[in-house]
Amino acid sequence: MEASSACVSPVVLVDDDAILRVLIGFVVALTLGQVDARAAEGGVESKPDPSEYVLVTGTRLPSAARQSAQEVRIYDQPRIEKSGQSTVTDFLATLPEVSLVSSENATGATTVRLRGAIFGSPLVLINGRRTEPVTGGAALFGFFDLNTIPLSLVERIEILPTGSSAIYGGDALAGVVNIVLRSDFTGAEGGVGYKWADSIDEKHIWVGGGWKSEDFSFSIMASASHRGSLLGSDRDITNDPDLRRFGGPNLGTPAFGVPATVSSTSGNLPGLNSNTATVPRGSSGVGLTPADFAATAGTQNTGSFNRWQAMIPESDRSGMFLSGNHRLTSDVELFAELLVTQYRNVGLNTPPFLQLTTVPASNAFNPFGANVRVSGLVQGGETLVQFSLEEQFVRPLLGVRGKLDTWQWEITALDARDSGSQVLTGQPNSAALNAALASSDPATALNPFRDGPMGSASLLASIYSVTSVTNFSAESRIVDAFARGPLLQLPAGPLNAVVGAEYEDSSFNRGFDAGRTARALFSELRIPLYAVEDGRGGRREVLAVQGAARYDNYSDFGSKTTGQAAFELRPIERLLLRGTYATAFKPPTLFQLGSPKTSFPFFVNDPKNGGATVAIQDVSGGNANLRPTTSTSSTLGFVWSPAQVRGLDLSATRWWSRIEGAIAFPLSDQTVVDNETSFPGRVIRDSAGQIVAVDRTFINFGVLHEDGVDVAASWRIPTQFGTFTPALAGTYVTRFDGPSTPGGASIERLSHATGDRAFAPRWKSIASINWAPNPAWNAWFAGRYISSYTDYTPPHKIGDVWYFDASLDVAVERALDLTKGSLGGMVFSLSGTNLTNKLPDWSNLFRGYDTYNYDLVGRTIFVRLRFQM
Repeated sequence: MEASSACVSPVVLVDDDAILRVLIGFVVALTLGQVDARAAEGGVESKPDPSEYVLVTGTRLPSAARQSAQEVRIYDQPRIEKSGQSTVTDFLATLPEVSLVSSENATGATTVRLRGAIFGSPLVLINGRRTEPVTGGAALFGFFDLNTIPLSLVERIEILPTGSSAIYGGDALAGVVNIVLRSDFTGAEGGVGYKWADSIDEKHIWVGGGWKSEDFSFSIMASASHRGSLLGSDRDITNDPDLRRFGGPNLGTPAFGVPATVSSTSGNLPGLNSNTATVPRGSSGVGLTPADFAATAGTQNTGSFNRWQAMIPESDRSGMFLSGNHRLTSDVELFAELLVTQYRNVGLNTPPFLQLTTVPASNAFNPFGANVRVSGLVQGGETLVQFSLEEQFVRPLLGVRGKLDTWQWEITALDARDSGSQVLTGQPNSAALNAALASSDPATALNPFRDGPMGSASLLASIYSVTSVTNFSAESRIVDAFARGPLLQLPAGPLNAVVGAEYEDSSFNRGFDAGRTARALFSELRIPLYAVEDGRGGRREVLAVQGAARYDNYSDFGSKTTGQAAFELRPIERLLLRGTYATAFKPPTLFQLGSPKTSFPFFVNDPKNGGATVAIQDVSGGNANLRPTTSTSSTLGFVWSPAQVRGLDLSATRWWSRIEGAIAFPLSDQTVVDNETSFPGRVIRDSAGQIVAVDRTFINFGVLHEDGVDVAASWRIPTQFGTFTPALAGTYVTRFDGPSTPGGASIERLSHATGDRAFAPRWKSIASINWAPNPAWNAWFAGRYISSYTDYTPPHKIGDVWYFDASLDVAVERALDLTKGSLGGMVFSLSGTNLTNKLPDWSNLFRGYDTYNYDLVGRTIFVRLRFQM
């Protein structure tokens, strides 16, 4: 079937429950907005600015300077909206520091991978605080599923791309991603959006409201969205696995050939001079003889499951975030948060297939009069297999903070938990399948010799009737307390400190129960060493150093101490030289430690037995002897805003990273067998030296080295035609290497795609220009670049690709010179991504393209109307 070129119609399909939640939120928001308006008319003053209490990513110490020793990249709501993306993961994928995309068709869940590091290496924070490090749906890969956070609830995203366990504890192995949710605003606001591309579309609705008085504030945001499905058949690269049309290989296999391929159990097929033949095109499968296969003798049909699968699943997402503050006294404030989200992905999965499946001579349609083997897609069953992932995430938080003389203190308690299920339908009932293959009754026999449905709809449904359900849940209960303030006054300024403690109780269930507790003590210190007169009657800090230390003790594997040191040097007022050094770690996840061992039959070639094919048992599951993954990282860079060129900001950071003892499961049984000395004790042989089993449970291995440079420049240029702001940001990786097996030789990972998916292109960047001719109009254009790299099977090169995005925002009332509020503060937004409709180049990866760097959707257009009252 050819990929459709028509766009789907803009029919809103958001589920009824989500609509109800949003409508309730809208009523609340409007009410809050009206109350706030009346309060404003009555002259009620807002409470004091709470910014002094805000936790800053990378440190708990307050800082008056806009830039500090840590390089923290902040992406606010306008920047996020300009990108034209509609999920947290899709936005993060556009950033230079995110070397690899996390696509749903690769893992089922989504994460972020900074600078190509291993899965689960960055810690996800919500509003500056830890949450559960691993959600149940992403347990196999060991990360927090970002699908649980709707992008329309996000105020900004802060990224610290280096390890930070001394501040935040375990899991901050190679960076921190802090997702700050929308709160602390007044009035009512909402909006609707529609996004479309060829063969797929999305619908969005969001609404919120906020209210403030002298001692109390409250805000609520709610959102819902629906996204359609994109099938493999909707794109040429995934519709046909035979890439020879592009100069590549044929990635198809006989297991998904249409029609099927017949092969003998030994020797040639009866009546033919070959051991294989394909079912004749157009065959009815009735009354055939071996002579009907003479023209196809010696051939095989190949195909792939990609064509039938949902490359992007249908998705429904909804969420609500409530936050409130109440000032108990002039020095004490109570605050609370509640985040509730839900999402469901559903789509077609790998359809039923036969792979060298024996069809007995008794089969009513077997034309060979002998047992034969058949490989091919079970035609008629293409839509029987569906995969769905449904997950709910709830995070209530309660806290109190205040002042004690010159010190600030804060205590919070939160409960982050998720639950859900993975459902896979259409799996074979082995007994029913074998009976249908052996049946001599045409009404109940499966007919694999037909070019068409192999049976009636009811017969196929009875054979592929098994549903697999995996339920999961995870929970982290976290109590955190700290105090910060000046220890003493030095000649260059106050010596500020942080001291605190944290307790975390985690539990996990996914067919088994596991749990752990962790206790931590942490501290930070910032020492100003030198200051000079600033020429304005004050003093300017020139040199300061900063240090942090944290001790974590886990109930299941022991303790870990991490540290961090940094300096800030400002030789002139608008130039900052900075550097950091940090150690970090990630504990083994509860799933990696405790998942039950399972085994299934498999085949390997034994190099110690002349390469003979051997039937073995593949053993997978958890490993109670895993060690924490550790890392060290360091940075050295500058930030410069030259006084001679107003509006110009320049920065560069040289960084080094080392990750040791990464946790993964070996790629395949054959990998373990081929590298037996690197996997001691994992190839199990009997007394005769024959392989009987291969242990493919989780394992620590290797040291990954990665170095590079981050650069950024922006220049705000006011002119008579408006303000222009050109900008450039990029990540240039200079080294990335490490072994793929324990004790194995280091392999090149820089600009070389690897089977374990830990690699990075050398250069990823974004260049943009923003134009604001007046307060009513704002236009933005950007080009995103990914440099070339070697495909998974050398020497083919891919990459060297540009994506172009643009956006236009119009404040309608200002643009039309209307009275403020006459159209509800309407803002019209139009954005487009991948404007040149650049589709993936072919790759040796099983999808036919590299899912970790390429965009399968193509050009998208996103139209939004926002209202604020």
